[in-house]
Amino acid sequence: MRRSVAKVLWRARASVAASSSASSSALLPVPSERFSSVLTAGTTECSAAFTRGFSGLAATSASRTRISRTCPAIATQQTRGKKKKAGKEKAAPAPRADEDPEDDDDGSDTAAEFDPAAFEQLMESAIEALERDLGKLRTGRASPGMLENLVVQAYGEHTPLQHLGSVTARNAQTLAVMLYDASLKAAVAAAIRDSPLGFNPREDGDTLVVPVPEMNADVKREVAKMAAKAGETAKVSVRNARKKGMDAIKRAKMPEDEAKRAEKEVQKSHDAFVKRCQDLTVAKEKAIMAA
Repeated sequence: MRRSVAKVLWRARASVAASSSASSSALLPVPSERFSSVLTAGTTECSAAFTRGFSGLAATSASRTRISRTCPAIATQQTRGKKKKAGKEKAAPAPRADEDPEDDDDGSDTAAEFDPAAFEQLMESAIEALERDLGKLRTGRASPGMLENLVVQAYGEHTPLQHLGSVTARNAQTLAVMLYDASLKAAVAAAIRDSPLGFNPREDGDTLVVPVPEMNADVKREVAKMAAKAGETAKVSVRNARKKGMDAIKRAKMPEDEAKRAEKEVQKSHDAFVKRCQDLTVAKEKAIMAA
């Protein structure tokens, strides 16, 4: 359209220039009617060019309107295509200054510290529990340890007897229990009778007297089996502590040579505590059978 306007103006100027050169020899002025007609013709051609341009735009708009009305799917697809193209041209958002693109884990694989003392303490606790269990088992001689760790239902909870009173040995065959609260005598006596010791306490004023009868061969064997069972339970606790230690070494993700040294250390502690369990159990069995 711009070229058409320029062409019309160029023709008008050319016509004016030709008319001027033709009349210049006679030094006559250019007739105003002719110049006016040339300008009118140029203006008419410009208006026609503008009209053709706007008509084309209107036709294009009308064509798109007809397409959207007759086939909405095509119009929607064209719109989506334009949106996709515009989206591709947009630049990706820049990461924030406080974000680290390479650090995207949640910390679940963070290496844990390995402390061998914690697992040795678990093994030591197993030994302490074994000593308490073996102390409850009777031998031919009365010992306060037979009753001190006996659990009694008192004040709505399970409480060791040594927290409720004192246990003493009157002689080799008799134990005496002095309670801090005399109202607990019935509960303590029931706990002693229901225990595997086989004792039958009796009341003597504010004191419970517990006879310790001599054991025959059958009773000795049964008590020795109970000692062996307590020893095996302690060994299982020690093995569980070793397993926890080995798992902790794996989670620590330490270098291979350090991990091997730590595993050897845990295994060494395990072997030592298992031997202690065995020694305590054998000693108790001998004491039972020799009574």
